[in-house]
Amino acid sequence: MTTETAMPFTIHSSEAGVHLDLDGEVTIRHARELATQIAPVLEGVRTLTVGAAGVRVIDTCILQLLCSLRLTVSRFSIENPSQEFLASMDRCALRREVMIGNREEK
Repeated sequence: MTTETAMPFTIHSSEAGVHLDLDGEVTIRHARELATQIAPVLEGVRTLTVGAAGVRVIDTCILQLLCSLRLTVSRFSIENPSQEFLASMDRCALRREVMIGNREEK
């Protein structure tokens, strides 16, 4: 018997671009699936918005994937990053790479 768990991300595509919502615990276990699902959606897309308000745990590999995704689109932004998301970026010294050009809310 296998138990299938929901992925802690959703990908929405529209004329405005792609919106990636991250929620809960986004870890190395999800990295391959996230990369596999988002790659074809980003072809020809200029804008990627990442919703990070619901992130409780995020692994370094996911942050590195976000750095890579930032380089593939013209406009990249993180919406409402949770404190856990920000703390993980700081711990990995990746805040500048992930948030560059992003207006952080104080």
